[in-house]
Parts: sequence; structure tokens; C-alpha cells
Amino acid sequence: MQKPTKSGSFTVKAAIAAAVAVMGSAGIASADTAYKDITPAKNIQGRSVTDFVSSECGGCHNPKLTGATGPNITMDRLRNGLKGAAAKKAAPYIYPFPEESVYATIKGGRSGTAMPAWGTASNPIGKPLTEGEMKAIAQHVYNVPPPKDFHWTMEDMMKTWQDVKASENGKVTPAKNVDDLLFVTERENFSVAVIDTTKQAVVAHLPAGARAHGYTFSPDGKYAYNLGRDGWLYQYDLKTLQAIKKVRLGLDARGIAVSDNGKYLLTGMYIPTQAVIVDAITLKPIKIIDTHHVKDPDGDYVDSRICSVNDVDPKKVGPYFLMALKEGGQVWRIDWSKPDFPVTKVANVGKILHDGFLREDNKTFYLASQSSNWVAAIDVASMKILKKIPTGKKPHPGEGAVWVEDGVEYAATPHIGAGKVTVWRTDTNEIVGTVKTEAPGLFIRAAENMKYVWADSIFPPKPNEITVFERKPPFKAVKHIMDGTLTVHPEPDTAGKFVYVSDWKENKVRVYDDETLKLVKTIEGIKTPTGIFAVHRRHETGGH
Repeated sequence: MQKPTKSGSFTVKAAIAAAVAVMGSAGIASADTAYKDITPAKNIQGRSVTDFVSSECGGCHNPKLTGATGPNITMDRLRNGLKGAAAKKAAPYIYPFPEESVYATIKGGRSGTAMPAWGTASNPIGKPLTEGEMKAIAQHVYNVPPPKDFHWTMEDMMKTWQDVKASENGKVTPAKNVDDLLFVTERENFSVAVIDTTKQAVVAHLPAGARAHGYTFSPDGKYAYNLGRDGWLYQYDLKTLQAIKKVRLGLDARGIAVSDNGKYLLTGMYIPTQAVIVDAITLKPIKIIDTHHVKDPDGDYVDSRICSVNDVDPKKVGPYFLMALKEGGQVWRIDWSKPDFPVTKVANVGKILHDGFLREDNKTFYLASQSSNWVAAIDVASMKILKKIPTGKKPHPGEGAVWVEDGVEYAATPHIGAGKVTVWRTDTNEIVGTVKTEAPGLFIRAAENMKYVWADSIFPPKPNEITVFERKPPFKAVKHIMDGTLTVHPEPDTAGKFVYVSDWKENKVRVYDDETLKLVKTIEGIKTPTGIFAVHRRHETGGH
């Protein structure tokens, strides 16, 4: 291992102290173990170090570690730093950044940012990494150059296509009406739980890829689809509650949407940088849409991940998919009614794009730009930017929230970088209110038949806060629900009477009455629940 050296008068000891001071870390290693004495682990929670870094670190820092919402953490940058204006932007972090300081950052996180403390149970996998695991990550980041290119071809995909064995499906109790079902991500269990809302009970556990992420449901109510973060796409029969087909479309993935005719799926990859159009019945890939070497808002050519993926109602605007290019700062509209799937593009939408959602009429697409701190409003028909709404630091609307009250349509987003929800009118795209939360959040939900709007706050200091507020100005908060430990992703049942909330840490889903806001039931037997997605979303026109 290369030994860190002095940089001018700045010593390694001072670098470590500065890193720990900025992070608020408990220290480099435990009191009785020096960093040099820690034996690095061979793998991280059952995954190779390379896979773990690409997935867990790559989400914020880019799979190539060149930076996104998190900074550039490539080996070259950590060892040699940056020059000129880029170096000033990186302050107060001083380079070279020793390997021990990388370890301290991994262990203690960085206060005031989304960088988790992997040495604690508050990290995304819900349990502390060992010192050996954290040292393995630090050594990998500091000493291994990130890959220059990732590839996953149509041939690679077809080699993985298969029918799911009956033995992979557990015991199930099918519902009478598929719209009464909720799919719940069991984040660390390679599975999804299915809740029947008429029973308020789990009726199935279905196999899935790693950290089941994107969900969509066929318009006819026959199929559910899930795209895991590891690129595995699963197809489920909603009547029998059985996984029936699967195919691996990439190495890391996020977004999925189904066309309104039920024929096509659009799936967005993080690794490699491409989207894949899939036959929604056979699950066989049809076309790759390449997003390597696209121009970003600064005029540089980048390989861009696909983040938000949405479907547009052909009866309202057109037979379109929409997909956002995270680093590219562009939105591409794909016409799924034509055999060559032609693409129309709009550029300079913002830096580091993320979640997007549609108005009820599908005419406007709202897309979060997390490094520009705005939500862009895009006219879907003309593919022109209507406005860049300055909502606040790092907006994260999830599936977004759109609702109508007293004849006025509103939309809203929480933020990763601020404890608030921002609300705007969709006819003017003017901000008309904010709702204070005690911590930053990820997801917000409203539906036509819900009395209130619900938003989570998943970050410290209140990672168990669910804020419920009124639908009309001044959007008064009527309750801050503080049950549980790490609560996320409120989702209503079909009638909008009950709202389901995951407790990621306590392995439960709590059920609340949307009118009285009282807890009515706690559902056990779910492992690390996070995202909750109702099958009745197939009737909504938000493009999910």
C-alpha cells in the first residue's frame, strides 16, 4: 500500500484530524485498534468489494466515482486533489486525502450531507459495517482505479432470461381484487412482501433482485414488474401472486415504466449508461438506447445514468415514455407507438437530475435537479422548459404529489438537503407555500380520495417523522407522527382511507387512518421494508 506523505506543512495527522472534525466521526478505528492493525474483509455483507462500491458508493458519487450529488472520490482525486477553481470548490477538504481519512469518512459519515455513517446502524443497510469491511472499502477506493467503461449487451441479457422456478415462490393467498394489493420492498432480503389491504396482512413474499427498486403494473391488472438495483427485472402474475419470469438488463438499475397499451417496458440503467426497451409480455429485450457520450449542461461529454422513467397517456398528450439523463441534464421523449422508437430531446434541464412526475393532464413533467436545487417544469408536447422552480436544496419528490383543492392543482416535493416540503401551483408553476419538517425527507404522497398530504423525514435528527398537512393554503401541518425508528414512504389503499408506512429499522409496516391520523394496526413479518407501491396506481395518470 502506498504510504500517505506530507503535503507542504500539512501532515497526515492533521489531515485525519480535519476529516474527523468535519465529519463529526467518533474516530478512525476503535479505541484499541489502530487503522494499520485492522484486517480488511474479503467481501462486504456477502457482496464483493467492487460490487458494493459500485452500487452503494456509486449512487451518490457515480459508479465511476467521478462525482454526482457526492464529490469525486476517484483514486487520482484523493491522492492528487484538484486544481484551480475545482480545488476551491472542494474546500474545506484538503488533498492529498489519506487512506485513513477515507476510512474515517466511511465510518463516521459527514454531518450536513447525505453521506451515511457506515459504522452505525443508521446506514442504508440498517446494520453497522465491521472495521474490516470499512477498511476494505477504503483500500479499494484509495488504491483501485474505477472502471473506464461498463458493458451489458443484448446477448448478455438474453443469457440471463429465464422462467422463475415454482420453488422460488413461497406460500401465497391471492386477493379477490388486485387493486387491494400493496407491494413492499424488503430491501435487504432479495424479496418483496405483498399486503392485502382488505385484511391488512401480508399474503405473499416474492423473489426479487437486490434492493427491489422500481415498480410498475400492467394497465389490465395482469402483471406487476419490479426492477432491482442489481438490474434484475421480475414479472409477477397478480392473480396468482407468483414470480413467473426474470431477466438481467444491466448491472445497476433504477427506473421502470409500462406503456399504456401494455406492450412495452422502458427500464433505466445506472450501469451501463443506457435504457432498455423490453417486451412486457415475454420480458425479452427489444432495443438498447445508449446514453454514453452525451453533452451535459456545462458542455462536457459524459456517460449518463438514467434516473426518472415515466409513461405518458396517449389519450392526453401522446404515446410516449420520458426518461431523464442524470449527469447529462437532459430529458428524452421516446415514441413507443413507432417501431423504431424515435427520440425527441430537451437539454440543459439541470445538473444531477433525479425523480420526476407528471401533472394529472400529463401536459407538464416535473423533474428534480439536485445539484441545481430546482424542479424543472417541461412541456411534454413541445419538449420545452417552461420554468425552473427554485424549490430548495436537493429536491427529492420520489413519485411526487399532485392534488386538486378548491379547483386549484398543486404539486410538492420534499428535499434531501432541507427539512421542508415545497408546494407550487401547477398552472403558474409559482411556489405558494412550504411545510416545515424536522429533518430532510425522500417521499411524499397525495391521492384524490385522501384527506391530507403525507411526507416522510428519513434523515437525522428525526428519521421517524411523518408530516401530515392540509391540502389547501396555508398547508397547515396537522400532525407530526413520531412512531417507530426509521419510517419511510407513506402509501394509501385504494379507498384512501388508510395510509401504510414502512419502518425500515423495526421490520414493520404501520397502518394509519387518513382522517383521524390514529394508528390502527402494525403489520409484522416484513424484513427491512422501504418502498410501498399500490397496484391501484395503474389507474393513476402520474406516469408511474
